[in-house]
Amino acid sequence: MEKEKQMQITPEMIANMAAGNVSNVQSLSDIFINNMKGKAAIVTGGASGLGYNVVNRLSEAGVKVVIASRNEKKGKKAEEEFRSRGREVTWCQTDVTKVSDCYKAVEFTEKTYGKVDILVANAATWSMFSFLDMPEEEYDKVMNTDLKGEYFMAQAAARSMVRNKVKGKIIFTSSAARHSSDVAGIGMMSHYNAAKGAVASMTMGVAKELRQYGITVNCVAPGGMVSEGALTNTGKAAAYYGTELIQEQMALAKDTPTAMNPDEVAIAVFAMCTDMSNYMVGETVDVTGGATLSFQKKPWSYTMPGCIPGPKEE
Repeated sequence: MEKEKQMQITPEMIANMAAGNVSNVQSLSDIFINNMKGKAAIVTGGASGLGYNVVNRLSEAGVKVVIASRNEKKGKKAEEEFRSRGREVTWCQTDVTKVSDCYKAVEFTEKTYGKVDILVANAATWSMFSFLDMPEEEYDKVMNTDLKGEYFMAQAAARSMVRNKVKGKIIFTSSAARHSSDVAGIGMMSHYNAAKGAVASMTMGVAKELRQYGITVNCVAPGGMVSEGALTNTGKAAAYYGTELIQEQMALAKDTPTAMNPDEVAIAVFAMCTDMSNYMVGETVDVTGGATLSFQKKPWSYTMPGCIPGPKEE
């Protein structure tokens, strides 16, 4: 019996394969704009900070967005601001620490826009307390918002997606603080470290279960951002510990990259809501401006003029 001839891979076959792959991809305009139009999203904590910027990017692409947040004044103001720009954005009063509110937000979105295609679980809180001083109520507040809130908001959205056969996107929000060492060298946030570390782990667990339904689950981990929450919480810590101590702690972060505009993170979150993330499953993406790195501060080279120590003399 003759041996079966092995298939020979030729350069021409490889070239044809490459050409075929390129011809079968979606256009960038479809991925980021056309495919997004008419979808419905929930953004928790969308009335301020990072969430507000995510709402802006999603609605800019034609997504119908429900802002799910607690504060009525801020929520209605955000709704009015976006509608004045011609965006389809609606506010729904939601306290993510209450599981019933999470389900009400999903029900509201289904009634208003017909379905839920995207969830950005962004609502969060944090504070600065020494581990030795941590009050139970402060620990519970952070855990209930940052971990429990994201968990059950995602559960409510996922049940809607499964029921309606929607191959949706769920984006959790962790933080560079999940590394626990506090990238800026600032302590006093062990409860926040724990919550955000758990969110990154939760992302993998939820992604494994929901992949079978075509639901893609990923997570963004921002670094420091100049936002209303950052300014407010720093002030609260100063009132508790005294301005001098907090300024001392914050000085440790002076060289740490900080997003002066949360949109620098929001555009990454937007991309994760699109088909760009179809092959990303259970991933946590750091968007920190390099906050986890120790940057070289001086140009160093033995060959380039102007660097330290510079070219060696002949």
